[in-house]
Amino acid sequence: MTDCKRCGARMNHNDETTKLVEYVCPNCHRTEIDPKNTYRVTA
Repeated sequence: MTDCKRCGARMNHNDETTKLVEYVCPNCHRTEIDPKNTYRVTA
């Protein structure tokens, strides 16, 4: 989990997909997207 760069509050886990994780700040509603280094590809 990460802290908000704008207000310093702890960011909540908002959404997760195969390639990225999205966090949102409960105070100022800033969204931060964190790409994953590794992910599985299913065909």
